[in-house]
Amino acid sequence: MAEALRDQVDALTGFSTTEDLALKDWFEAGIKEVINYMPPKLLKLCAAMQTFTSVAAGSEAETLNTGKILSVLSTNTRCREIASDLKGRASDSDDILYATSTDPVFYVEANLINALPSGLSCKYEEVQYPTVTVASDTAIAVFPDEAEYLVVLYAAIKALQVLMNDKATATGDTAIATALTALTQCITNAGTEIVLAKTEAANIPTTADIYRTDGGDPALFGDESQYETGEGLKKVNDALDEAISYIDGNFFSSDYDLRANFADIDTALSAEDIELAAARIQQAQATMAAVQTDISLAQAHIADWNAAISALTSEIGAFTSGVQAYVNTANAYLSQASSKAGEIQVRVSILTTDYSWLEKQQMKLQSDYDRGLMALSGRQFERPRAGA
Repeated sequence: MAEALRDQVDALTGFSTTEDLALKDWFEAGIKEVINYMPPKLLKLCAAMQTFTSVAAGSEAETLNTGKILSVLSTNTRCREIASDLKGRASDSDDILYATSTDPVFYVEANLINALPSGLSCKYEEVQYPTVTVASDTAIAVFPDEAEYLVVLYAAIKALQVLMNDKATATGDTAIATALTALTQCITNAGTEIVLAKTEAANIPTTADIYRTDGGDPALFGDESQYETGEGLKKVNDALDEAISYIDGNFFSSDYDLRANFADIDTALSAEDIELAAARIQQAQATMAAVQTDISLAQAHIADWNAAISALTSEIGAFTSGVQAYVNTANAYLSQASSKAGEIQVRVSILTTDYSWLEKQQMKLQSDYDRGLMALSGRQFERPRAGA
């Protein structure tokens, strides 16, 4: 293959990574797995000859690298394999299992290999697990060409699994984490503004503020009952009631209200009693002056009332404007949060689409890999039946 091993994986997955250590691990794990499926004729292509000198039973020193020993020779004589617990008998010249230079034996004990009799120049054929440099190697050394693509598939499957994990945890798109942080901050800020709006709204004058039922200084609106303190509109009402009583009521006596005085003036004039008529006129003028005084007092109270209404309206307006400002700011933060939520949704949708592609690609490569292993090992591959 002309491409480097890393580029072969990238072509299948889009992994595009400089994480060569991870790829190296996947390749070398794949090599081991593929070798485990190889028939003996292919294992020969992965083997190397090692040499050692046999020693007496109990003095074993030759360390094995793998458990796949294809053959052991003493010079050119094939050693037959025995169980390690028979090494004592193979060392006893009186035993039927006694080993000789023309009929040597070998055994594996723990991770050590040895042959008998001792002193033989031996060599053994051991399967090796190749190492790779993924950035530059274009092939796998001491490995059958027909099995090499399976190792590439193995590494590609692992790379796809990493990419899928990145998509599933959104670590493949740091913008989502950034947007989530911004969204959280916007919601927090909106909550702060709403609390401020609530606090400001609580300061808007209420019935207690207007009528001073809280025990504070009397407001211009007077007591809520309107008929106990003589304040506010009650003052207007009292002044007008008094003015009316001068005209046609019972102020002191109904004999002295304006209506009665005008009737007396008319009677005195009809009787040509000028002196009495003049006295009644003076009395009527005094009463009308009192009426005018009460009307002026009522007007003054009305002016106070209007001033209080204006002040209260301004105060309520100021608080309402404050509440509206906080609400507007909260809405702005919520709008930003909505925008960030939309951004996250779009990015998650893209991640989901990417994940779906990676998942399908991983399944395809896994199927190819499984087929290849079955073919390599000589086992029959059966395609799953539809609906199975």
